[in-house]
Amino acid sequence: MPCSCCAPSNINDLDGTFDAASAAKEAKRFLKRGAVRRTLRLIRPLLALPTPLASVLDIGCGAGAAHHELLRRGAALLAVGVDASAGYITAATSNSQLLGLRERTQYHQLDFALHAAQFEPAAVVIMDRVICCYPNLGQLLGAAAERSTGFLALSFPRNNWWVRLIGTAINSFSAFGRSSYRFFIHPEPEVLRVVRASGLLRLESSTFGAWHLVVFARPAAPPLQSS
Repeated sequence: MPCSCCAPSNINDLDGTFDAASAAKEAKRFLKRGAVRRTLRLIRPLLALPTPLASVLDIGCGAGAAHHELLRRGAALLAVGVDASAGYITAATSNSQLLGLRERTQYHQLDFALHAAQFEPAAVVIMDRVICCYPNLGQLLGAAAERSTGFLALSFPRNNWWVRLIGTAINSFSAFGRSSYRFFIHPEPEVLRVVRASGLLRLESSTFGAWHLVVFARPAAPPLQSS
């Protein structure tokens, strides 16, 4: 595994936008209520697998809700969290300690797209609301898909008029505040093309509010339970 001292590139001002205050709020909410409904919907097929996942690679892990939920429910054995935000890595590490999961987790603050080769492949790769924060879809998503030996669980924005309106508002607010952060709505066909190029097949797809929720799998992966 890579060392946690690898310097993130801070592409798209992710470290500045997703700060310690936001991270602490998200971490506290998880301790009180568990993962939000979107995240639970995304990982539901993984929770239903007949045997625990050997490893989870949670890219853009935030405060760790997705992998913490899998670990504490016995659906995964080990997890690695990666995020470009120092605040979120601190929050995820703290929650892991409070949940008694510290020995089963590792955390790294870095730009995954630039350091993907340093990570061991994982049984499942999770990217929950991540590619909307990254300008180079192929670089990030392609690298993530290549690290999956079984499943890829992905949420990303729907491309309809009201989600585009939300995206425009976010970007206008960022520009007004002189932040370089931008919200990206990558076309669904391009998302699917990048994932398929890595040999993963779409197994389950749904929508939740502004988000597409999709689970992909290698042909040899265990079958998902019907939901």
